[in-house]
Amino acid sequence: MRPPVITLLTDYGPQSEYVGALHAVLVAADPGIVRVDLAHDIPPGDVTFGAVVLERLVRQLPTAVHLAVVDPGVGTGRRGLAVRLAGGGALVGPDNGLLGLAAAALGAVAAVALPAHAGDAATFDGRDVFAPAAARLALGDALDRLGDEIDPYGIAAPSVADPEVGPGVVRAAILGCDRFGNVQLAADAAALDRAGIGAGVGVEVRGPAGRASGAVARTFGDVRPGAVVVYGDSHGRLAVAVNGGDAASRLGARAGGSVVISVTPAAAP
Repeated sequence: MRPPVITLLTDYGPQSEYVGALHAVLVAADPGIVRVDLAHDIPPGDVTFGAVVLERLVRQLPTAVHLAVVDPGVGTGRRGLAVRLAGGGALVGPDNGLLGLAAAALGAVAAVALPAHAGDAATFDGRDVFAPAAARLALGDALDRLGDEIDPYGIAAPSVADPEVGPGVVRAAILGCDRFGNVQLAADAAALDRAGIGAGVGVEVRGPAGRASGAVARTFGDVRPGAVVVYGDSHGRLAVAVNGGDAASRLGARAGGSVVISVTPAAAP
């Protein structure tokens, strides 16, 4: 029999004591629980980027229990949820948009609202509410024993604008920026094809507070060091990077902003 698996995704920070507290709760429930740290470097309070990262990573372990906490509204009236997925896995976390994309991707079939526990701290539901619920599900407890049933189709999801695509131009919202300064956009890589922008084409990239010239390419090394590259990332999304540099800083990229990619007559770098 395979051991239970719980994944963890938070904005707590990789070296944070809060991550350690989640692990401690899970080990206290059963030392045999396999714990997988998906990510703890989600930008603080960035629910949308957390939802995007969660959605693309849960697909790799669809039968696991996924514990996710990016929760700027902790201690308020927002619900805590446990969600059963079609493939047998589950999601646990706040109902603030964080779980919505993953629930849709893997198929939410049932959900319950988790009760807050009297006497617990108002600011650490990750430890006091979500981690215990995740452990119970991983160890085989029935979902309906954890809280009151709710409509699984009513789970909150982030609202992200669709990309605008025209001849030679793509405008897309910024989903987030990774630690390398790569800017991840709310558009699939095929948006470039729809705009008629092929590999090797020179482009201008305009961000919220900066612009740069570059080219469309397959990977970073296809452009000279320090040059901007527009590419399809490992998840099939459109992204902007600088070979050996920081595209987010160069473009002034920030969550909630947008990037415009347009063809220029200049030759590719």
